[in-house]
Amino acid sequence: MSVLLKSPGDNIDFSMTWSNIGAATLSSVTHTVPSGLTKVSESNTTTTSTVRVSGATHGMTYTIVGTATLSTGRTLVRTFPLRVFNH
Repeated sequence: MSVLLKSPGDNIDFSMTWSNIGAATLSSVTHTVPSGLTKVSESNTTTTSTVRVSGATHGMTYTIVGTATLSTGRTLVRTFPLRVFNH
């Protein structure tokens, strides 16, 4: 699993490709971010979701949770660790 990287002052987009979903496509994706991060916006295509986040504290690792509804009606949940550092 990859770890996403962010500086505390960044207002940045993170895109995730949802693989292993067969012939299904993404109908919608909701990203949940923990306290300390702010979700600025989110969007998705049929294969990728994007979340823009701001805030965070140097040295912390946060977990972004993506909950996707597929064209088949199935629901998938994936987690994406986010490490914050000053650069």
